[in-house]
Amino acid sequence: MTIFVEQIPNKPVDSNSFLVYNDRDASCIIIDPGTEDSADLIHFIEKHNLDPKFIILTHEHFDHIWGVNKIKELYNPQIVCSSDCAGKIVDKKKNMSVIFNKVGFETYKADVLLEDKNSLITWNGIQVEIIATQGHTNASVCILIEKNLFTGDTIIKNIKTVTKLPGGSKIKLLESLTLLNNKLKGDRIIIHSGHGVSFLYDELQFQDCV
Repeated sequence: MTIFVEQIPNKPVDSNSFLVYNDRDASCIIIDPGTEDSADLIHFIEKHNLDPKFIILTHEHFDHIWGVNKIKELYNPQIVCSSDCAGKIVDKKKNMSVIFNKVGFETYKADVLLEDKNSLITWNGIQVEIIATQGHTNASVCILIEKNLFTGDTIIKNIKTVTKLPGGSKIKLLESLTLLNNKLKGDRIIIHSGHGVSFLYDELQFQDCV
């Protein structure tokens, strides 16, 4: 089975959502849908006759979750995230949406809570590994699907990871980056970040993140 990754920009905040699909069937995974109406994402899904099975969230911030409700209502995928993230996506203050537009929003509750440091879900016979990577927030995770690592705001090319928002920790970030480095270095992993462009993990320098 061949895996394809489509990067779809979110609006109005310039973050990234990703759609992961395959050449075997219509099932797909959506990562961090952050546009309220999800128009571009829905257009791609409909054009390719895809069937979303999971929404996986890297963390709770509004620019990564704004489209959750629309996608849930249209396709009813399971919402997957860390237990800490699950408690914040349903709170307009904790997901920071109310700070952005003075109105804010809350999402549907998560369907699958990830409790362990390493959690696995199965998609089409493929193991999707969820790696706890606290630092940007206490809820942050990275998602490994074959050679593709979706990092949210934990790793962004040429940008230091923000740790000053609620739940952030530079100490935990260093621990998370060390974990990822030990696990992934030299394995030709492609980083798909929550902002900016994708790149090879082995191009990353620690000092770029901290």
